[in-house]
Amino acid sequence: MSGGMLALNRFLMTLQNKRMPVASFTLGKDGGGMRATILLDCPPESARRYTALLSELEDVEEIGAAQAPMEVALLKVGGEAWRDSAARAGVKAHEDGETVVASGEPETLEAWLDEIKDDLEDLVRLGPVARPRNGGV
Repeated sequence: MSGGMLALNRFLMTLQNKRMPVASFTLGKDGGGMRATILLDCPPESARRYTALLSELEDVEEIGAAQAPMEVALLKVGGEAWRDSAARAGVKAHEDGETVVASGEPETLEAWLDEIKDDLEDLVRLGPVARPRNGGV
């Protein structure tokens, strides 16, 4: 998305005025502009119609539906049991310093976190986000 804060305001007003069922909204900024990730709580066909509507906004450079949502969580854990557990559960997890970064489908991640709850010392859930369409990160 280009156009700065005015563009963001127009974008948010469109979400509100069209009463889009937004379950999650994440915004980031890089050298190329702003990037918004929206998780809609509606059937796929409705989401496609909302995507088409949003793609027509003047400040939207590119928009597309993700294949499947994922969730990201940052953890501080005691012990190493999370490594084997994550692999078995189908959760991608790696260590970055003392923090474990885990991601996966929301239901899968939820079940895994419940499985390792006794080893958790601290947890920050970033919530559901969407995967970019073209395999980007």
